[in-house]
Amino acid sequence: MKMDRLIALVMILLEHEQISARELAERLEVSRRTIYRDIDTLNRAGLPIYTQYGASGGVGLMRSYKVGKTLFTPHEIQSLQNGMYSYKQLFGRREMVYAAEKLKTLFPDNAAGRPNPPFVMDLSLNKGNESLRSLFGLIEKAMNEHYVLAFSYTDARGQGSERRVEPYQVVYKESSWYLQGYCLDKEDYRIFKLARMSGLQVTKVLFIPKEFTPLPMDGGDWLNQGWVEVTLRLERSVMDRVIERFGSDHILQTDEHHCFAKYPIIPNSYGYDRLLAFGDKCEVLGPPEIRNGFKAYVRGIISKYEGD
Repeated sequence: MKMDRLIALVMILLEHEQISARELAERLEVSRRTIYRDIDTLNRAGLPIYTQYGASGGVGLMRSYKVGKTLFTPHEIQSLQNGMYSYKQLFGRREMVYAAEKLKTLFPDNAAGRPNPPFVMDLSLNKGNESLRSLFGLIEKAMNEHYVLAFSYTDARGQGSERRVEPYQVVYKESSWYLQGYCLDKEDYRIFKLARMSGLQVTKVLFIPKEFTPLPMDGGDWLNQGWVEVTLRLERSVMDRVIERFGSDHILQTDEHHCFAKYPIIPNSYGYDRLLAFGDKCEVLGPPEIRNGFKAYVRGIISKYEGD
């Protein structure tokens, strides 16, 4: 990581006649003391870096030091930067800052011809998912060094179990993190939601990697079976939720205020919770067994508040 930071520091200096140590520290997300140590390291390596102190001081690189900028087009640089910043938002990896800064200096913000980003992705995490980042280091170590992971797991039915898993891939989908791996206890490939794990440990047991094929994450095979296509009458204000989840072809008909949609669910608490998310803007029309099951589910919730 230090080498990546040093390269990023050099690339920033290439684009500025002079820049303050404070700004360098902010851009590279380190302390000013670290910046000064990095400058000493680069000076010892023979790079012509100077430091001026005082109100108008800063850090600079001798003008004779040049680098070519013809490797990427401006649009390619913008696309790469978008991807790197999105990756950093999800994983919190500081090396992505260094890589993005290197690209940015190839075509700085005020350069002629630099396009404004046509698409901006905000993938910043909520507090709960940010806390799960503490697991990434352990999982990454286990994947890279082929160690078995051990953890306690609570499934969607609330049942707990102890698991030993060969980890192969971490997936971020629909605002949640999942681990795909081979479960030694079930002797099969499984998907585990990170938020349902506890007591995660990297064991000292090594494994020989298998021929792993990523498991489908479309909600059919990895979560449960028995999907039922439900017909809903929705207010148009929530029609976008159906389109974002299943596509516009799931909208069957629209009028001035409402729409009719097909909405696949699993007929259990997980599926009924999906319908509850629409609030009073949704009516389940059919099939009859789902309509009745959903009514019973709602009545069960209301019963907890009766007698208040």
